[in-house]
Amino acid sequence: AALLTRLSEYLASGQALLGPRHCLGCGAALRGPNLPLVARSCPACGMRAKPPIWLEAAAIGGTAVVVWRLWGTPEIFVGVLVLWLAIASTAIDLRLRIIPNRLLAGAALLGLLAMIPLGAGAFAQGALGAAVLFAVAAVLAVVGRGGFGFGDVKSLAVVGLLLGLDAGIVSLLAAVLLGGLYAAMLLATRRAGRKDTIAFAPFIAIGSVLVLMLWHLPPGH
Repeated sequence: AALLTRLSEYLASGQALLGPRHCLGCGAALRGPNLPLVARSCPACGMRAKPPIWLEAAAIGGTAVVVWRLWGTPEIFVGVLVLWLAIASTAIDLRLRIIPNRLLAGAALLGLLAMIPLGAGAFAQGALGAAVLFAVAAVLAVVGRGGFGFGDVKSLAVVGLLLGLDAGIVSLLAAVLLGGLYAAMLLATRRAGRKDTIAFAPFIAIGSVLVLMLWHLPPGH
């Protein structure tokens, strides 16, 4: 959990992965170990110095559940990768409203390596899933006029690559439905206006993890 949150900070800000940590808000040096499940704040500006504790708890508990769910299958590596991508992208998007290209490129590359034991069918399903989800998400981004960022488009393409076409489409539908319901709730309670935007990575994460937990991924997706 500590490594995953540290990696998310590195990908978001470009600060050294193993060097001294700095606040993402004011740049002040942060001292002390980056321990999981320990909340810390920047002494200079008061900004939370790491993602919320529940994200780290999700990293620990979610990894255990995914390993239990897919133990003994070649899909276990893809499953853990989907979960960690969901957690890292959520942590970064909630704090900085971006999904770094380096995170997505790294997940895609590791996903391709994890598909090697699954055979050629996994690569075909992954390529088809990535292409279809990228196209559909790009249309949503254009139609939504700013409500759906291009980082979300690329993130969904990577989800399609990792989950395959069928599971990827279900994940996309779940993310759009959950995000739409949340946006409608904000509008109904007047906590946001029509021109406001929300971080969409958490809904992509929820959709992909739900599919991962409930959808049976056969060999080769």
